[in-house]
Amino acid sequence: MSIEGEAAGDVLTGAVVAATVEGKTGAAGATAARGRCRNCGAELGGNYCASCGQPAHIHRTLTSLGHDILHGVFHFEGKVWRTIPELYLRPGQLTRRYIDGERAKFISPMALFLFTVFLTFAIVPFTSDTVLSDAASAPEKLIGEFKAGNQSAMDAVLASIAKLEEELKQPDLTPERRGAIKSEIADNKDALKVMQALGQGDWKGLTDFEKEQREEREARNQANTGWPALDSRLGQSLQELNDNPRLLLYKLKTNGYKYSWALIPLSLPFMWLMFFWRRDIHLYDHAIFVTYSLCFMLQLLILLTIASSLGAGGIIWGLALGIIPPLHLYKQLRGAYGLSRFGAAVRLFLLTISIGIVIALFSVVLVLLGVLT
Repeated sequence: MSIEGEAAGDVLTGAVVAATVEGKTGAAGATAARGRCRNCGAELGGNYCASCGQPAHIHRTLTSLGHDILHGVFHFEGKVWRTIPELYLRPGQLTRRYIDGERAKFISPMALFLFTVFLTFAIVPFTSDTVLSDAASAPEKLIGEFKAGNQSAMDAVLASIAKLEEELKQPDLTPERRGAIKSEIADNKDALKVMQALGQGDWKGLTDFEKEQREEREARNQANTGWPALDSRLGQSLQELNDNPRLLLYKLKTNGYKYSWALIPLSLPFMWLMFFWRRDIHLYDHAIFVTYSLCFMLQLLILLTIASSLGAGGIIWGLALGIIPPLHLYKQLRGAYGLSRFGAAVRLFLLTISIGIVIALFSVVLVLLGVLT
């Protein structure tokens, strides 16, 4: 090989080596430029943090924000299509699989519950008004039925007053019984005034009567808890609600959405009582059961209100509420706790009673919150 050829080869080799060194230096420089993860502070060695998984390159553009939104939507949607069918068709298996640790593919019960409450708050207020559409479609019939019922009630009250006045004429009555009869007659006469005003459409008379009753209550039935500050607050709240009854309904609805999560801890003691002897079942298992069940019931309510707004009648409502919830609870009990048909049926009966108690307790809480807030 000539001297010129060797020189050219040396130049080419040097260029390759230089390029290689430059590439390594560039990669090292890029790695060094990445520094530490901005999320957890770990040393970065690639495009993603090995500790927390956050990307090394953080973008601050609207395009990246849109990408995050689409990723979140489709990622959540993927879990929805795996969770909702199981919740509707195989609720017991879904509960059991999640308790046993099969969780990455499903939406967590609390996340689904919060999302369902949001949907309820967003949809039901706009569709629930149609539930009473049948009553609104026949006002004359309702008015006629009301007047007939009101007249019957008035006749019954008049008969009761006459009977009490006859008893009052007896000379051998004790002072306590005589006072009780007089009080009962006064109450019946007040009720009769209200019925007469309603039957005649005398709204001014009703307003005057209500004003008189309010003044008597203020003088006679003030709340007395022994705590002056609480008494003052209760009296003020009751007065506000008496002046504006719709305010209480608004507070009940708002607090119902806001504190719907309280149904979960209220239900746990009753669930525990039905399985307290089983060492393989824990309160966590009951919490998962209750949360998934509440998700289904709220979603059923949403579907029924939408169906009602589209023209579904009361028969569909009645059949759906009478059949679907018990059947769903039965299947969830069997699958989640591995019960026999008889065991699931017995616990469904007990659970139905427990649901009534929980709803009553929750209603009391809502009323107290509505009065005190």
